[in-house]
Amino acid sequence: ASTVSASSLFRPPPVRNAALLQTWEKELDGAGGKDTPVTRVVGLLKNMMGQLQKDMDQDEALYKELSCWCNNNNYEKKEAVKASTAKIEELEATIETLTARSAELATTIKELEEEYAADKQALDEATALREKQLAEFHGMEKDDIQALENLKAAIVVLSKHQGPENAAESSVAG
Repeated sequence: ASTVSASSLFRPPPVRNAALLQTWEKELDGAGGKDTPVTRVVGLLKNMMGQLQKDMDQDEALYKELSCWCNNNNYEKKEAVKASTAKIEELEATIETLTARSAELATTIKELEEEYAADKQALDEATALREKQLAEFHGMEKDDIQALENLKAAIVVLSKHQGPENAAESSVAG
């Protein structure tokens, strides 16, 4: 049997690990079923080594899974950040465009309001002028009607004073 140091028992390399297991198995087989302190320590070490190997395999599988998740999650987050940044730039450009359009429309509204006020004032002036002209027309029409009424009355009065025979001559001459 080879001599093994205490430090090499705790961290044996894989090749050395297999050699140690073979040596321990020979020693255990040679003990003939006796339960000696060395065999118990070797048994505990075998159990510990098996448990450690199992834990190491589980940890490695978990590491692979989590590193994959982290890498994928990191990639997805980077893509989400890029997409969000592009969307922000697009929205900022849209805001600038709409702000300019809003200012343009505000100017157009102001011009249209001024034009509307000028048109309303012109309409009011035209309406006042038409009302004045209508009042003048009604006044002249009343004067004309009154003059016609006066003429008719004058004809009637003159025809009564001149007699019926002169009335025929005056209507033929008129």
